[in-house]
Amino acid sequence: MSKTVQHDKLLDYMTDGIKYVCQNFKRRAPGTQSERDAQDFFKKELEKYSDEVISEDFELHPHAFMGFIPVAAIFVLIAIAFYWIALFKTGTAPIVLRSVSIVILMFSMFMFLYEFMMYREFVDFLFPKRVSRNVYATRKPSGEVKRRIIFGGHADAAYEWTYSLHGGLAVLLPVIVGSIGGMFISIIFNLSSLIASFCGADVSFHGVWKVFAIIELIFIPIAFAIIFFINWSVIVDGANDNLTACYISMAVLKDMADNDFRFENTEVGCLISGSEEAGLRGAAAFAKRHKKEMLDVETVFISLDTMKEIEQLMVYTTGCTGTVHDCEAVGDLLHDAGKEMGVEMPRAGLYPGAVDAEAFSRCGIRSAGFCGVNHDPKKYYHTREDSWDNIDPDCIDLSFKICKKTAEIYDQKGGISEYEKKYQK
Repeated sequence: MSKTVQHDKLLDYMTDGIKYVCQNFKRRAPGTQSERDAQDFFKKELEKYSDEVISEDFELHPHAFMGFIPVAAIFVLIAIAFYWIALFKTGTAPIVLRSVSIVILMFSMFMFLYEFMMYREFVDFLFPKRVSRNVYATRKPSGEVKRRIIFGGHADAAYEWTYSLHGGLAVLLPVIVGSIGGMFISIIFNLSSLIASFCGADVSFHGVWKVFAIIELIFIPIAFAIIFFINWSVIVDGANDNLTACYISMAVLKDMADNDFRFENTEVGCLISGSEEAGLRGAAAFAKRHKKEMLDVETVFISLDTMKEIEQLMVYTTGCTGTVHDCEAVGDLLHDAGKEMGVEMPRAGLYPGAVDAEAFSRCGIRSAGFCGVNHDPKKYYHTREDSWDNIDPDCIDLSFKICKKTAEIYDQKGGISEYEKKYQK
């Protein structure tokens, strides 16, 4: 069989596989039975062309990551109501109302900072517990394992983003920015009125306090809007985000098996993580559990996500809204692989989100992200339009070639050390 025919069959394998999973494992939200069933399917598939495949369960509270949003919005609405009521009360009531407002607003702020900005567990324990699953496959080298490169995607799919479907960035931006701004402005206004109350000032419905009260009214419709940011009744198919990455990662191993090829000293792995859409919980569980073995042998992790738009193929070395820095050397490795395949992949700028690479970086494991998604979210992003008939085979094909070339360069250079020299002080 010619290499061209082999390659065409491999592309069909990836695109047909995405279609199959979309049709047979619907509603793969983090911690659902459908997600676990899909992981069992991936495990059986990987067993056909891997030396070892493991499946690991982990516990999480999947609704905490986005579920805090309506809670925070309700707290902001309560704080605004308390601010207004306090303006017309006397005695100790205004101080009590303003104190409660500050407490719930500060709690909302910390939920936002920890859960959304930094992808950390903060209020997870307040939400129901579920079980998710990671699947990890390896293809051993012909000789001693001296280094390891892992490609990964996530099996779970997101709950639908209401305003991504209805309006895109033109609606998303004012709702998100307005709700965040409303929360911080409410903190300032309520804290100012509380301090003034303690200082004996007349904090009633007049002057600057009246102006503050009127300004806070502006944020009421925005707070109501953010409550409906997530449509909890719709779980998208996740064809692009992130079955594209799953099948590209699996295809790297399949291609090696089909050609009966092994590197001499480089082990190649494929991680299909669970519950990425719940705040990288699957990758975090895997990296924590396997930290020692991945630090004992040089390990590089390439996290793929939403391989949809060729013109948007980029290398990601900063995530979790800029709070986690990935490995620049791995980023350079990816960049060189893209360049050899005819693509000049820039570094992605600061963006509000993360990929599984950041969970590995937190454990000190060299990692970087590789994505093909517009930061001006298109209508398919986290919506019902993320379906198998809305994928881009050309982007999937090119992304696979870049991953394959990345593994080849990594092996040829004997690891990542040559790239790291650039960053050594």
